[in-house]
Amino acid sequence: MAPCLSENFIASTYSPRDGQLNPICLVRAFIKAARRLGAKILSRAEVTGIGLTPHGVRSVRTPGGEIETSIIVNAAGGYAPHIGRMAGIDVPIIPRRGQLLLTEPVKPILSHCLISATYIAAKYNPDIALGREVALSIEQTANGNFLLGSTREFVGYDRRTTLDGMRGIAAYGARILPLLSKLRAIRSFAGLRPYTPDGLPILGTVEGREGLIMAAGHEGDGIALSPITGQLTAQLISEGRTDFDLTDYRLERFRKVDHPPTGIS
Repeated sequence: MAPCLSENFIASTYSPRDGQLNPICLVRAFIKAARRLGAKILSRAEVTGIGLTPHGVRSVRTPGGEIETSIIVNAAGGYAPHIGRMAGIDVPIIPRRGQLLLTEPVKPILSHCLISATYIAAKYNPDIALGREVALSIEQTANGNFLLGSTREFVGYDRRTTLDGMRGIAAYGARILPLLSKLRAIRSFAGLRPYTPDGLPILGTVEGREGLIMAAGHEGDGIALSPITGQLTAQLISEGRTDFDLTDYRLERFRKVDHPPTGIS
């Protein structure tokens, strides 16, 4: 299935039902559908604060004014802790940087996305990434470029790429796909994954903060899990319940909300 790979493989698994999507196109489709159903999208409207009652939320503050609301969904990804602090709660999400490389295009030789076992395992156990900063994924785009990733680094909100990171990705990739050693890298970039201590997202209502709903902490699976996350969140808002039990995903699995809310007005 992939004769271009190194001859040094011991074993592999094959997942024929795995799918792929374009995240930019998906988000645009979500926005288009939301507007069609009556949603108003406010772009570049920074959240500067959250108005609170003694038991819950009452508004979102932005530079353009205050929006009165009894329901707030914290879906801010790696920045969910900042929103949490505005509501007087601690959200144990840490940004985890992933650096990627893009090579020059060549003729199609790889039809499947390759993911190393450590790429998946390191999500749930950060100790696996220690001493091996790269958990590799390789795929060839429709244009023939190879997309190579990625590092898993706890460096705060630093989105810069590093020479060590790029070298690590390139060297590891060439061991798997020897052709890569002959290609030029034409671009590098990095993003931040929202990491949680147990590798599971934080979903559902928040104890002591009526009207606040969490939908963050998916790490690298956020775009794939966005449809079901949105469906469950919508059901929670409209019906006050979900068909799928969210108990194991609630914020309270980490700690109780035990300090007084701030910003009550």
